[in-house]
Amino acid sequence: MTKVAIKSDKITSLGGIFHVMDVFSKLGLNQIIDSSLGQRGSTSTAFQYSDIISSLFYSYLCGADCLEDINTLVAQFSLSPKCTLPGADTVGRGLKELKEANVVYACDKFKHAYKYNKAEKLNQLLLTMVKHLGLTH
Repeated sequence: MTKVAIKSDKITSLGGIFHVMDVFSKLGLNQIIDSSLGQRGSTSTAFQYSDIISSLFYSYLCGADCLEDINTLVAQFSLSPKCTLPGADTVGRGLKELKEANVVYACDKFKHAYKYNKAEKLNQLLLTMVKHLGLTH
């Protein structure tokens, strides 16, 4: 005969996302993000850039396709007492704050102008995280 265990704990359909959140935190990635990108907002209650990037990262790991999907997932994320993540509007505003001006390169020979974005802060953050995780030789 099969035994059935009745659980009174809250469960989530998001697989091991809470384990991923713990690993992300234990690796110190939140501190690296905040030290690289600086403080966001004038009060300590404002969501920091680490919260914004974490919310985006976790939502994509859970199958989100766009920013608005974060609002659906926040209810699931809130099952963890350690997890307080911003909603889609806050994530969108935070990403806009990180944007940098485009660089325009004009090619006289072909009479074209090319726009690109260096995103230096985010690229530097990426390099810092790669080094911290020991992913380079």
